[in-house]
Amino acid sequence: MPDIFDEVEEDLRAERARSLARRFGGLAVALAVCVVAGTGAYVWWSQQQQAAAGTTATRFIAASTQADKSVQALAGLDRAAAGQAAATFADIAAHGPAGYRILAKLHLAGLQWQLGQTQLASETWKSVTDDTSAPQLLRDLATVTSAQHQLDNANPVLLKQTMEGLTAQDNPWRPVAEQVIALIDIRQGKMREAADIFKRLMADPMAPEGVRQMVSDLFTTLPPDALALPAATKPPSPPQAAGPAKPVPHG
Repeated sequence: MPDIFDEVEEDLRAERARSLARRFGGLAVALAVCVVAGTGAYVWWSQQQQAAAGTTATRFIAASTQADKSVQALAGLDRAAAGQAAATFADIAAHGPAGYRILAKLHLAGLQWQLGQTQLASETWKSVTDDTSAPQLLRDLATVTSAQHQLDNANPVLLKQTMEGLTAQDNPWRPVAEQVIALIDIRQGKMREAADIFKRLMADPMAPEGVRQMVSDLFTTLPPDALALPAATKPPSPPQAAGPAKPVPHG
């Protein structure tokens, strides 16, 4: 009977891990956008300011503020405010100066997804990924963000292959891409593989603090057998002590 209860508990932990994977996938998206907004994207955007019209800068900042306020943690999405912000971003993406178009598309895709326009959002992210004139930092961001949103319905094999293309050591999105790979493993029931990735990320000084915290929380939900050492790394069993020698019968 204890074995049955252990199996039930393990199944419940695995299901909880999958549930958290879905929830944390969305949080990782927000983290990724914040990282870009505060680092490389902002630097690149600043370099383009001289070529940008002042009115575009004002509209972009206003739409960003409105988009942030449209997402209420308790009340849900303010669809009217989100729709207005999305319309502004769409106009900037289509007609704004080069320094703003890509950033506007990234904001637009996130709002489109929140508004239930998932196909449009996927197309918007893909347009950024495929834009060879855009900085590679932002193209990779579009790729990883799109993958995070499509964990539930995209082909897991193809999705993992796409993320593995972002795991080079010098890629700034490597920790986020590896986290997505681990979430895919959890959704497929590959808890041991996910645990190995989580262990690496928790000890990775290059991983953002938010990623390490999410990974740590997810790690605690994995079934115990996923946290055990692989069989190949377990120490060999000690040799059995030899018993007393049996007397040899004499004929």
